[in-house]
Amino acid sequence: MSNRDDLLKSAKVALEQCMSLKAGEHFLIVTNPELMSMALALFEEGQKITKETRMVVYPKGKYNGEEPPCWVAEQMFNSDVIIGITVTSITHTHARRRACDVFRARVATMPGITEDIFIRGLQADYIKISELSHKLLKYFEKAKVARVTTSYGADFTVELGNPAEVSDGLCHEPGMVVNLPDGETECAPTNANGVVVANISGELITEPTKMVLKDGYIVDIDTSNESGKRFKEFIENAKKVDGNNNAEFIAEFAMGTNPGAKITGNILEDEKVLGTVHVAFGTNTSYPGGTNNSCIHQDVILFEPTVWFDDEMVMKDGKLLI
Repeated sequence: MSNRDDLLKSAKVALEQCMSLKAGEHFLIVTNPELMSMALALFEEGQKITKETRMVVYPKGKYNGEEPPCWVAEQMFNSDVIIGITVTSITHTHARRRACDVFRARVATMPGITEDIFIRGLQADYIKISELSHKLLKYFEKAKVARVTTSYGADFTVELGNPAEVSDGLCHEPGMVVNLPDGETECAPTNANGVVVANISGELITEPTKMVLKDGYIVDIDTSNESGKRFKEFIENAKKVDGNNNAEFIAEFAMGTNPGAKITGNILEDEKVLGTVHVAFGTNTSYPGGTNNSCIHQDVILFEPTVWFDDEMVMKDGKLLI
């Protein structure tokens, strides 16, 4: 099978299984020039299902959460199904939220995706991923506090005061949004305290980096390595854009549920790996109960965590116990 055939096969799974695209629906692909091979595969498969298939291309954004151009947003507001296959994420943007909340579009985002991830991640068994994600959801829902430790030195707690949700790749109802490839159970914490040691976060963090949280905010970042220096500079720049310290607030607590995902250095796939935990900093208004606004939503991933929900251990050194 050629690379093009693999791309088309994954595009077909995305449209039929994940998005449930129907004939007559207005389908929009939002993309950047760097990702055209995958966007064109989606366009080709989309045209087989609905004649109302369109694609808009614009220059890549500077950071995750940057708003797309107004003319792109207008196209989004006139679509039933949207796939954002972009270099930087449009998941946590006003345009995406308005497309879902007001115009009831079904949206999938694929920020920073590569051809390898597109092929591998979109040929997963999303029914099984959904089952595992919902099994974890029960623990998120009944617990008040989660605690995470790792052999790298992490030891922190998050308060689970907001509703949790699953991201299982199935986007069949109006107003839904998923991240593809998918597989996680997540929430917007109400508070967090302790030490996070992030193992990876795209190109920002490539070695274990320590940060201290107090009352939900980062109060210290260890800058003894280059990753720490980069991450601190990134957060400080976001604070300048925001005009406050919202970029330091813990936006998300989540566990990956995709057994087919691999650590590649790409956040889109890394955060879905079964046996990892990730937290994010910055905006969380896309999550139930989230009220923190920021120009960023930056995920950091922790390897081989041990996780408790209240007093019950559900994962030990990255191995699920349930």
